[in-house]
Amino acid sequence: MSIDDTTQLIQLILNSVLMLLACAFVLGGLLLRRSVIENRLQITNVEYFQSLDRFDQSNRLLMLQKQIRYLQQRVKSANNGILVMYYAFILFVSSTFALAIRTVFSAEWLVTGSMALFVAGTAILLFSVAIVLVDLHQSDRPFWQEMRDILASDMPRKRRIFLIRSRRKVVVR
Repeated sequence: MSIDDTTQLIQLILNSVLMLLACAFVLGGLLLRRSVIENRLQITNVEYFQSLDRFDQSNRLLMLQKQIRYLQQRVKSANNGILVMYYAFILFVSSTFALAIRTVFSAEWLVTGSMALFVAGTAILLFSVAIVLVDLHQSDRPFWQEMRDILASDMPRKRRIFLIRSRRKVVVR
């Protein structure tokens, strides 16, 4: 193996290792995010079961049921993003392994196969991030749904919530 071939293999291995690290960092963030969503789901479940004892809070029970269903969907979406990220992780490890085998055996098809695994891993990593972006885009929906439900309920006039000028500013009167 020539010096140019060795340099090329080292660069390819470094690329795969850097993508493994990027994948690991993103995966850590996704696992943390799923944990936060699961904790919120548990808190909402506890609040729902505590509200079952009170008969005068039927509107609140309906809002909590909607939130529980939505949080369950978000946990599923987070799990899908994590699963796809693990597939990308496996492809990057396989790419690195194929390049490591290439250092031992003189087979050019290993470099081509490794590059194919690397490109597939990058595409799957991108797909995983797209899944998470869609979920992040929809993550404010339960908050705004709860605000609409509160506005539609029969609360006393002085406790109603009014939206002022922008979607994010809320004033309690």
